[in-house]
Amino acid sequence: MALSNDDLVGGWTLEEMYAEADDGSRTHTMGRDAGGMIMYTPDGYMSAIIHFSDRFLTADRPSDKERSEAFATYFNYAGTWAIEGDTVTHTIQHALDPNMVGVSLSRQVEHEGARMVFSGMGPDSGTKNVIIWKRQD
Repeated sequence: MALSNDDLVGGWTLEEMYAEADDGSRTHTMGRDAGGMIMYTPDGYMSAIIHFSDRFLTADRPSDKERSEAFATYFNYAGTWAIEGDTVTHTIQHALDPNMVGVSLSRQVEHEGARMVFSGMGPDSGTKNVIIWKRQD
């Protein structure tokens, strides 16, 4: 069944995120307890934030090395979204990593009531990335 905008609109929290190899083994690339949130507005905007489970906390005046580590354990972007069939595409307009601006990310979505499962091939084209979101109450 095709997704509708109402299936996605609202706030969602990260439940689980992993890369799955051909043999079915899973790697939690950002840690088993990674956290995050994704939000979809009815007028076509979205924002996503994900952080490592063991995210580094810096001092009040972090060194360059500490800032670099904080950057490496946090991921966010915002832009627009659109649905086609069972696929959602995010077109990135703002991101912590400036190389992501202008990129479109498409993920297949399985909507399961209060959960949605995003999946798509990883950058190595050999693993499947899976992100499971739970609707905010």
